[in-house]
Amino acid sequence: MEKTHPAPNLSLAVLSSCYFILAVASLAVIGLLVPMAEGLSATKSEIAYLVAAFSITNAIAAPVLQTVVGDWDRRWVILIGLVGIAIGTAITAIATQYGVAVLGRMILAVGAAIVGPMASSAGASLVDVSQRGMALGKVFAGMTIATVSGVPLTAVGGDLIGWRATLLVIAAFALVIGVAVWALVPETERGNRARLADIREILTDHILAPAISVTAFQMAGQLATYAVIAVYLVEWLQMPSEWLPFALITFGVGGIAGNIFAMRMVDRVGPDVLILGSLMCTGVVFIGIQVTVAIPWIVFSLLGAWAVASMVLFAPQQTRLIGMRPEMANLLLALNGSAVYGGMAVGSAVGGYVYGAVGVFWLAPTSAIFVVLAIGAFFLSKR
Repeated sequence: MEKTHPAPNLSLAVLSSCYFILAVASLAVIGLLVPMAEGLSATKSEIAYLVAAFSITNAIAAPVLQTVVGDWDRRWVILIGLVGIAIGTAITAIATQYGVAVLGRMILAVGAAIVGPMASSAGASLVDVSQRGMALGKVFAGMTIATVSGVPLTAVGGDLIGWRATLLVIAAFALVIGVAVWALVPETERGNRARLADIREILTDHILAPAISVTAFQMAGQLATYAVIAVYLVEWLQMPSEWLPFALITFGVGGIAGNIFAMRMVDRVGPDVLILGSLMCTGVVFIGIQVTVAIPWIVFSLLGAWAVASMVLFAPQQTRLIGMRPEMANLLLALNGSAVYGGMAVGSAVGGYVYGAVGVFWLAPTSAIFVVLAIGAFFLSKR
């Protein structure tokens, strides 16, 4: 049985802060889009491409890096990753040319590719197997909180101290969290160093591959509509533009509620029940959004339900993957992270294409199709 730390809550909170700073750093360019475009003499579209540069680099780097650091002390690895996040963010902050900013985002992505799976693995190792889902939910809570606060906070920072100083503050916080990791997270049992053959084995396994693709399809479904959510709410659901901040806050609060629910229930009912329930409810919400009337309280209710249903997935998904092959937990979580960012990239691209080609009407149905694919992949992984 894995070693249990007598008082893991503080350690789990520190690991959660790793996910928080990871997400804030990755999302910062969204809140700082306009001043960054001016400061780098770039178009707004080019600044938006910095998100894609992060996502693609992270998706590739996460599993490959496990062939190098998979059996290292997880505290050291997380610390190295946080330093990478700090360096990448700082390079972006001091960049005077667009290409240097792209380089900074890629370094940030490599650091994030180390931190995410290792923070989850460390959190799971701090508790008994019966509490693993709860621990993973607590660690991942940092990501959900960041999705609510990250973009608004960076936007406010850009207005108050400028985009460069805001990014430097984020870099500094990454280093502070690194010190906290070293001081407050105990050494855990090390994972196994992956081989490239292990990556190939998982990606061709008729059980593990569809299990991981559940995440990719679900994220693609979310982003196919969420990437252009402002346009969708205004054009399709006829929401006044001044209500958009409240709509996004509603979505964020719903996401936090969904993660808390999953964290409390996953060890009671098991991950499979929550994963299937999350996917089915998310699909129903997309259908509801498509056919609903443009009444504000209905729209806000559906947004909250969408966020709750979608965010229920992540803690049980990580729990399920670790349970499938505990000896390959680091690599499975890294590949799951790749699925997150790969799905985000695909979903954003598809959503943008659908909106430009056939209009706002087909966004929610496109998201629903991705969710149906996720449900199919889940059942394939149950064979």
